[in-house]
Amino acid sequence: MNLYIKKLSFLFLSLALVFTACETEESISITKPDPAFVLQEPGISNVFLNFALPNNPAFTITWNDEVTGSASYKVEMATDADFTAPVLLGTTETKNFTMSVTSFNQSLSSINIQSYASTGIYMRVLAGNTSSNVVLFQVSKFPVTAPSITSPNNGFSVVLLNEKADETALTVTWNDPEIGQNSNITIDYDVEMALAGTNFAAATVIGTTNSTTFSIKHKALNDLVIASGGIPDIASNFDFRIKAKVKSASGELSRISNKTTVSLKAYKVPIPDNLFMVGAHNGWNNNDATQKFYNNGKGVFVKVQAFSANDEFKMIPNSGSWDGDYGEDPANAGKILQDGESNIKVASAGNYVVIVNFNTLSFKMSKIDNLYMVGAHNGWNNGDATQKFNTTGNGVFTRIQTFAAGDEFKMVPTSGSWDGDWAESKTTPNMLEQDDEQNIKVTAAGTFMVTIDFNTLSYSLTEVPQNLYLVGSPNGWNNATAPAFTKVSEGLFTINQALTASDEFKFLPVQGSWNNDWGASKKYAGMLVRDDEDNVKSPGTGTYTITVDFNKGTYSVN
Repeated sequence: MNLYIKKLSFLFLSLALVFTACETEESISITKPDPAFVLQEPGISNVFLNFALPNNPAFTITWNDEVTGSASYKVEMATDADFTAPVLLGTTETKNFTMSVTSFNQSLSSINIQSYASTGIYMRVLAGNTSSNVVLFQVSKFPVTAPSITSPNNGFSVVLLNEKADETALTVTWNDPEIGQNSNITIDYDVEMALAGTNFAAATVIGTTNSTTFSIKHKALNDLVIASGGIPDIASNFDFRIKAKVKSASGELSRISNKTTVSLKAYKVPIPDNLFMVGAHNGWNNNDATQKFYNNGKGVFVKVQAFSANDEFKMIPNSGSWDGDYGEDPANAGKILQDGESNIKVASAGNYVVIVNFNTLSFKMSKIDNLYMVGAHNGWNNGDATQKFNTTGNGVFTRIQTFAAGDEFKMVPTSGSWDGDWAESKTTPNMLEQDDEQNIKVTAAGTFMVTIDFNTLSYSLTEVPQNLYLVGSPNGWNNATAPAFTKVSEGLFTINQALTASDEFKFLPVQGSWNNDWGASKKYAGMLVRDDEDNVKSPGTGTYTITVDFNKGTYSVN
């Protein structure tokens, strides 16, 4: 009996396990996800458009499409998640889409997205009428559209007046459509002017501001008109424009506005009677009378000065006073300014000629450590080092040269280069000019001492005598008995002469004639000149060797 009970129990247990197993098997179901058309969430949702890398990808999006089986897709963007006004970015036959920085930036500009502000942009993909999900990018674009001048209008005119020096003469306003209140970067706006019709080839910055309006006073604008080529008392047309500049880690991005043309009539700028240099080279001593510029009487002042590297200086009209000092316009290199000026900086050490021109309110510095002649006499070979001038570092350069009639020449500061060449002014004979110059012409054949004087921006050609005679107190100033020098070589003469401490003398090219006599320079010790000369003075009592060297333009008594 017990055996049957055990067998029945085993049978029931087995059936229970079978039924349990069947129930478990029926509760397991393997399902597949529903087919989907899904745009992947971007790994990087912040997009900064770098104008310096215009062809780089701005973004790349990918998607899965298990629904439509489409062979072509459209990519759209909008400023709201409902895509009230969608913008087509492009089409593709693949399941990914890339857009360049330039293209995406232009698309954003087309819907007036403001620059340098983080803006939410929604994207989706369309396969026919079926849309994917929507993803969000935070985008910062850069500006493309230029500012637009709103005032003054073309044809506006201003007469500048000295009596209104501190009153507003002109106000320029403009609109920048790409920049809004939420923009997170500072825009610098340069207000530029230039003579009308020059296409801003030599633009002058009249001011810089972060707002969209700029005003300038009569005196400041008057100075800038003259510095930009305007002629006092004559109305001239000037073009104005706005240059919008942004400096960022990507570099500087500029946009230039339309132009407006304004008629401006300037008044004459007072030219100082004197001008003095003061700076690091003289310990900033503003009472140093040796620092006086040469005044040519026509508004141009000239000075030769030796500077050390990184020296700075400025100019003052009155020795001993800082009032009315002039420096460089920080916005316009090479222009002088009285208010808001910077010191003029010297990059490298050397001897320079500094030219200040009040007719153009400008200055120029040219290095003159060396000087070389180049012209017809040497086949215009600017690399001919034998054509070097002699100088003692005082801004005066001399050499003798034989010319044929009609020869022409000029000077270069660096052998082998035409940069910074000097020649004759087209408007003033015997004066030096570095810009818009003409060749120096030799009328008659002969051997000449060529003297270049940067202290006065002048040059001279004086025929070198073939003979030389000494006349003075040692022979009672009798030019008929003047003793002859010995000619050592072309342009070089010597003589031994007994002198007393009080003796004076000079040099004659022709015995018995006072014509073209030579003597001592009144400005430069030991220099030889033919016009407005002084007598040479004896250094003491004894017999001396007197040397006259037309190659160097010097004399010595030893």
